Formats: sequence, C-alpha cells, structure tokens
Amino acid sequence: MFSSHSALYQSVAPALQEHLLAVHSHLRALLTRQGTLRQTRQAIAQSQWLPPEGWQALQLEEARSLALHAARQVPYYRELFGRLGIDPLAWRSLDDLHALPELSKDDVIEAGASLLAEGGPRLRFKGSTSGTTGRAMLGWRDRASIAFEQAFVERQAAWAGYRPGQRRAWLRGDPVVPAHQSNGPLWRMNRAENMLMLSSYHLSPGHGAAYIEALERFDPVMLQAYPSSISYLARWLEEHDRVYRGPSLQGIVTSSETLGAADRQVIAERFGCRVFDWYGAFERVAAIGTCEHGNYHVLEDYGCVEFEPNGDGTANLIGTGFGNRSMPLFRYRADDVVVPADPGYQCPCGRSFRVIERVLGRVDDVIRTPDGRHVVMLDWIFSGLFGLMEAQVVQDRLDEVRIRIVAGNEFGFADEQALLARALERLGPRVRIRIERVAQIERTRNGKFRQIVSRLSGEQ
Repeated sequence: MFSSHSALYQSVAPALQEHLLAVHSHLRALLTRQGTLRQTRQAIAQSQWLPPEGWQALQLEEARSLALHAARQVPYYRELFGRLGIDPLAWRSLDDLHALPELSKDDVIEAGASLLAEGGPRLRFKGSTSGTTGRAMLGWRDRASIAFEQAFVERQAAWAGYRPGQRRAWLRGDPVVPAHQSNGPLWRMNRAENMLMLSSYHLSPGHGAAYIEALERFDPVMLQAYPSSISYLARWLEEHDRVYRGPSLQGIVTSSETLGAADRQVIAERFGCRVFDWYGAFERVAAIGTCEHGNYHVLEDYGCVEFEPNGDGTANLIGTGFGNRSMPLFRYRADDVVVPADPGYQCPCGRSFRVIERVLGRVDDVIRTPDGRHVVMLDWIFSGLFGLMEAQVVQDRLDEVRIRIVAGNEFGFADEQALLARALERLGPRVRIRIERVAQIERTRNGKFRQIVSRLSGEQ
C-alpha cells in the first residue's frame, strides 16, 4: 500500500496527491477488520467506567486468554511455558502473570520469527522501531490488531470532544508536501477523512502565518500533532502576540513525542483549547491517554501495565498488551519512564484507571553528567523565555553539551544568559554549556523531534 513516502506520491501534482491521500484512506479502511473495530469500540465504551475490581477481572481474563493462545500457537512461548511449567488455565490473579520473565528489546530481536503466531492470518504487516538509539526491532501486526488500536485512538479523540466525520487537522510526520513542491501550499486536503494534513517538515518563522491562516480557514474540531510541531506554532503565535481564532477547535491531541509542561501551557493559551496527550508504544504493550480533566490515565482495558519503581519517584513501564495476537509480548520492558500519581488519587472524570503525573519519555534520551547523574527532562530550562521557538540539547562529551536554538527576534542577550544560568543549575558546574543559534532543527525520517540527543558511547 502506497503512502506519502512513496515515489508515486512524490512525483505527481498536488491535486493528484490529494486524490491519492483519499484512496490511501479508503484502502486502510478496507484492510482494517471492521468487525473487530465495532466490537472493540462497544466494549471499551463500557469498560472505561469499570471500578478497579472490574478492570482487574477483565485484565485477568484477557491475559489468560492471550497466554493460552501463545502457548498453543507461538513457538517462543510454547517452549518457555513448557520449560517453566506454566499453565495459564491455573491463573487465579494477575500476580500469576509474574511467573513469566520480563522481555527486553534484545530478547525480542534474538527471538525473531519464533515470536510470530503459527496458523494466523496470512495478511500481516511488518514494522520496525527507528533504530536511532540502538538496533532496530521488527514487529508484526494483523488486521484485527490494527482495528484494536484504532478503537482506542478513537476513544481518546472522543475524550477530546471529537466525533467521527467532523473536521480535523493533522500535523505529524507525513511528508505530504515534497521538498520540490514547497513553493505552494504546505498542506494537502484528505477529503475521505475530512482532514487537513499539514507538513511538519516546513515549519519556519516565515511560514508561521500561512499555517495559522490555513487552520483558521479550515476550522477543525480537533488537531492531532507532534508536540514539537504544534508548540512551534504556539510559540510563533506568542512571539507575534496573537491567538488562534478558529471557533470550532475543541481539543489538540499530541502523541509520539514527550509533551513538556511548558509546551502544554503555551499551546493551551495560544490555541484556546484543552491539550490531550496520547502515549502509545510501537510494541503495543501499553497505552496512556489524557482525560477531560487533563490527567494521564493508564488504559487498563488495553493491557496490563506494571510500574517498576526507580527509587526517585519515577517508574519504568513493563507491559502486556491485549491487542496483537500475531506477535504477543508478555511483560515487555518498554524504554519509557513515568511519574505515577498517588495510588489513592481519584480523578474527577469518574474513570478508575490509574493516574500518572507525567510521561518523562524514553530512557535513551538522557543527559549524563560527570558526577554520575542522569537528567531525563530539561523542559524547565526553556520555560517562559519569550521568542524561543525550539531548542535541542546535544551531548557529544560527558563534560559538554550544546543547546541548539531556533529563536525569534525578541530572544535577546538577556534571554540567552537566563537559559545558560538555568542549564548550569540543572546540569551542574562540571558541564560546559554552549548555545548555538540555528535556522532549524532537523527531524528524524519519521518527522519526529528529539529534544535531547546523546552521542555518548555506553562506556563513558
């Protein structure tokens, strides 16, 4: 199935590109198992309101069913269960899941095809992690898995006030505007989904007004975006003392990157709506969504998620997802860190799903200091600096970091000194800090923005 990355799409005129986007949407709908999608929609519309004992019983039932399937049809687990004497039929509580060892990314890579279910659907889809911070990992999904995931994404959109068929905008990593066609509009219309798709690769101070005006004309009810892309536009509005004027916008849903508190605030202020953040994983073992009250909920009907405490108030995620029977992963150690909320906290939204205070992001994206500290989040040092559009921290040596910034005209010498002072306070006096002004910060091939880039080798 072609995409906006394909040579065909890149080679044709914009009007034909919009036609191809619509065709792509129709094909994706055909490939999604519609029966599974309807069933999952109905089920999770109810399960989101279960009390804790309700979703714990649901988790046990789903985990047992998935384990029985794996024991019969997945070679890796058939051997593992036999060797350890594990009988999923005997599971009586979620604690029984702990009889299984944790699964790491390296374990999955080494296991290879033995993790694929035998006798499953012939039509399966292969994907991989980016491999930017290590070895890329292959993953397989089928039509039912795609439908399962879509149902949860749709529920998050409903929490944001969106209903199917309404206007929405898309500002993510799709190269909808090829580089050689960038003299015209930096967006394309996908009429099959009533969706305006804007390029995240062409954001610049000179294009800010065009992006905002295009959004205001289209007037979406929901905007789905990378945090870095929508925060760029929010800071452009801030620098020009403007606010977004589209009257229909109910919510902005971000995903795929870490959303910092400062970015959330400026997006909400400048776009005049609530900001929702969705956490998902390529491995499909856990999902976290933001409710109407701004709280992050672990989606307990998506999978079993364990919090492994780090001793500093943060926790690593270990997940078992329910939706992918073509390549099930039990107790997979995700490369992500969160801050769990007080276990006794009850969200005003009425859902009993566990709450976390913050998603800190991938453990690969850390700054290491000479005194042995690992600094995960640096968004505080950029907070409130007027005219700062984007910033990226790059570490090439243990005792030195570069802060690359895209700054507007209002970002002056005093702001730069304030940024230096904050970075020193956060990283310590043994780290030399340099600020580099750049025209733009490069994205990955998938259009993602990395706020922290570490190039240190493991032995440093």
